[in-house]
Amino acid sequence: MSENSSPRGRLYPLILLCAGVEFFGVQAYAFGAHVLSAGLGLTPAEFALASTVYTFACIVAIFKHQWVTGRFGYRRYLLVSTAVYVGASIACAASTQLLVFCVARFLQGLGGGGLFLSSRLMCNLFLPPEKRLAGIMWMSHGILLVPVFAPLSTAGLTEFFGWRALFWQMALLGALLWLAVWRGLPREAVAADRDASHSPAAALSFAVAIVALEMLLQGFRWLDVNAHELLFLFPLLAVLGLTFFFLGERRNPQPWLDPRVLNDRPFVVGGLLSFMFYLVIVEFQYAAPLLGRGLGMSWWAVGGLLTLFNLSAYASYWLFQKQSDPAGKLKGWMMGGVAAMGGGCLLLAFLPPEPRWLYALPIVLQSCFAAFVIIPLSIKMFRNMAGSFYSHGYRTRLIMGKVAASLAISVAALAIDKRLSVGMTLLEATQRQFLWLALISALFLWMIERQKTIE
Repeated sequence: MSENSSPRGRLYPLILLCAGVEFFGVQAYAFGAHVLSAGLGLTPAEFALASTVYTFACIVAIFKHQWVTGRFGYRRYLLVSTAVYVGASIACAASTQLLVFCVARFLQGLGGGGLFLSSRLMCNLFLPPEKRLAGIMWMSHGILLVPVFAPLSTAGLTEFFGWRALFWQMALLGALLWLAVWRGLPREAVAADRDASHSPAAALSFAVAIVALEMLLQGFRWLDVNAHELLFLFPLLAVLGLTFFFLGERRNPQPWLDPRVLNDRPFVVGGLLSFMFYLVIVEFQYAAPLLGRGLGMSWWAVGGLLTLFNLSAYASYWLFQKQSDPAGKLKGWMMGGVAAMGGGCLLLAFLPPEPRWLYALPIVLQSCFAAFVIIPLSIKMFRNMAGSFYSHGYRTRLIMGKVAASLAISVAALAIDKRLSVGMTLLEATQRQFLWLALISALFLWMIERQKTIE
């Protein structure tokens, strides 16, 4: 029997899909945000609220992943969580108002928030040590290959079938993952890491604090009341949430943010770099379609432009893999990727409207960012392939990524809307956002250059 037909061989496509489904959903949602907002009649602040609700659910899912898999078994957890993701995606497609949509997004986050963590853990739980690196490579392909055509498929489907098709494609991909779990994951009741888990109170209070901070950023514009009357409420919730979180952590035998952890420079640096990566990449995915529409491009053309970005990123990944010792030059690869993103953002901010084909050049340049930053970061995170992947360092990076992705959408949506309200054209407002992205990339580059702990 060949390895691909063995139970172990069937794990590789499952690992690929498990990582790919989550990244496909993030890209499709960010790209289709504008069609979705128009279809549901959402203001930018209301759309940002739905993104925050999803982030809240993802934080809870990541925090409680260990407890759920330990109690119910890994295979049962994946089958149920994937089914919830599929059902919630269908519910998102059926939504007709903000409240229903937010509830559906919350369930989608609960079901899909732990998929990337599950993909990584499968490499340790079900593969022998000599096969774990192969599993990680399959996961990397899932991150970059599965979402390749997400912008183009989203553009085509939403143009012919409306915004609801955005979520139907998520549901179909989730159903494919469910089938892969059913056929590929061993039936043995293999539990996850048995280390002490985090308390539900700590997880919930941390999520409340993050949401409260997001509400402050959004300025309560999704509420039909005077925002000044609630000025005190969300700072109070943020302070109370963080207070209860740290009190819960002190009683926890395995605290997530033990004070000694905060003195661990690699931990802090890794969390900040992960935060910056997701902040830049998600804001780019959100703002690029608006730039295309501001240039007068069709939805198909905009989808093709972002697909060019994904294809170029996948080609960059192969270039990275062909190097004799890519893991030994992590800092150089990361600096090159961030510099390419910053340079591309500057070009997008100042290029003239015509000829439009020139905009493909910075898009290809920026694609280096996706591969040359996230893959080296992943190698750094996964270097100890035998360690506990419920450790503070690994899980913190995932949570920081979720928070940054939500923050990126909130910042970009509200900033562009504000510029439009003072008379800027869509092109001008979006180019100004890319100028800010170039400044953020410069800060990111400086942070990487200063770190001696990356190599």
